[in-house]
Amino acid sequence: MPKKSLTILLFATSQLAAFWPVWVWYVERMSDGSDEPWGVVALITAAFFIFSAQKREQFNPRALLFSAVFAALYTLSFDSVPMLLSAVLAVTALAFGASGFFMGRTINGGVLGLLILSLPIIASLQFYLGYPVRLLTAAVSATMLSGLGYSVDSQGTLLVWAGELVSVDAPCSGIKMLWTGMYLNFTIACINRLGVRNTWLSYVAAAGCVFTGNVIRASVLFFPEAGIISAPGWFHSSAGLVVFAFVAAAILKFHRLIHRAEGRLCAV
Repeated sequence: MPKKSLTILLFATSQLAAFWPVWVWYVERMSDGSDEPWGVVALITAAFFIFSAQKREQFNPRALLFSAVFAALYTLSFDSVPMLLSAVLAVTALAFGASGFFMGRTINGGVLGLLILSLPIIASLQFYLGYPVRLLTAAVSATMLSGLGYSVDSQGTLLVWAGELVSVDAPCSGIKMLWTGMYLNFTIACINRLGVRNTWLSYVAAAGCVFTGNVIRASVLFFPEAGIISAPGWFHSSAGLVVFAFVAAAILKFHRLIHRAEGRLCAV
């Protein structure tokens, strides 16, 4: 067996053994119906980019050091933090190791993002971020609608207009749209082989696009929900799909700008 293949085998075996409780937890969470199973798609996508790069790159030894650091953090904090946080540390260690062995980089930000998305995080995001995001969405949406000539106020997660109350409910928190937007963002980052800095910039831009899209969706749905216009039953879901199409287009546009900027820098 070639030396590199033996090293990779030893690394993979050590990761499987060290993080065994995380893998057991992952399978249980994905099969008990407590969270969305979309993470499997992100996991398969990350694996594709990792293994398809194997024959093109050279090993980066710094990645192994960072992988060991995060593995140590996982071990030291295992008994004192929630399993989800332990899982984040585990996949971060895995991302560093995979980036070093297969991609010749200290860390591939896109792969790291996809591995984090592969975890069962949607329910947790909905629990911790859902309500604050709905509050902010309602406030910004009320301001937008007022600018259009409708005297709309926000009260918590409610939009108030002419005695009508329109709720920005849990499905309108945009958490699923956020997950999908981040999946698209990190996949493109892997395709374009972005560095860590540009991957981080793309993440911030994508999050901004998703939030803006969610505000627009809430504002559009306000009109039929308040009885201002009449709309068929399929309008609600269709509006979400149309808005996300624009969000996806904005994310793609931002990545094209980054890609062009990187090309100009390489040409200098």
